[in-house]
Amino acid sequence: MPSSTTWSFPPRPWTHHVRWIEPYVNSENYVFAAIEAGALIKSIDGGKSWIDKSKDGSYDTPTLRTHKNVPRRLYSAAGDGYFESLDYENTWERMVEGLGLHTYLYCMAVNHNDPQIIIVSAASNAWKSHDIQELEIFVYRHDSDEKRDEWILSTKGLPEPKGTVISILKSNLNIVDEFYCLNNRGIFCSTDSGGSWTSL
Repeated sequence: MPSSTTWSFPPRPWTHHVRWIEPYVNSENYVFAAIEAGALIKSIDGGKSWIDKSKDGSYDTPTLRTHKNVPRRLYSAAGDGYFESLDYENTWERMVEGLGLHTYLYCMAVNHNDPQIIIVSAASNAWKSHDIQELEIFVYRHDSDEKRDEWILSTKGLPEPKGTVISILKSNLNIVDEFYCLNNRGIFCSTDSGGSWTSL
C-alpha cells in the first residue's frame, strides 16, 4: 500500500498491526481491514488484492461495522471520531456532533434491526481508554430519529466513567433492541438500544 510508510502503532511506533477485519455482509467479494494505526483498506475480490485508503477516511479505526439492511454503508469507530461511508469507503463523512471532547472511539455496535441506532464507547484520548491510571470512559448512542443527528450520552445503569476501562459493545442478533456492554465493572444489558442498562 502506498500509505504504508505512514502506518505506526503508537505503543511501538516502528510497527503496526491489523486491528479489525470486516467481511462485508452483503457481498462475499468485499473485505475491509483496519490498520492500527494508519489506514482502512479494502478488497473487492475476496482479499486477493487490496485498495489503499481514501483521502478523507479515518487514520485509525479500531472497529468497523457493516449492516445487512444498508448496502454500501460502512460504520467506523475511529481514534479521530466517528466516520460513515455510503459508497464502499470511496468517500467518508465525519460525524461528531454531541461527542464533545470524547472523540477517541474504540468499540461500536449497530442495532441489528435498525441501522440508524449506533452505540459507541468513547474517551477524550487513547490514554483515557487504556492507561490504568487515566481511565475515563463514556458510552454514547446515535438515535434513529432523523431529526436528531447527534450523539447522546448514555449513563443510566452504567458505572462511573472514572476508572472504567474501554467498553466492548455488541448487538444481540436474535433479540430486538438488545445490546451488551462489557468492561472491568461487569457485564451490562440494554433492552432499549442503549437508553438504559442493567448489570447482569
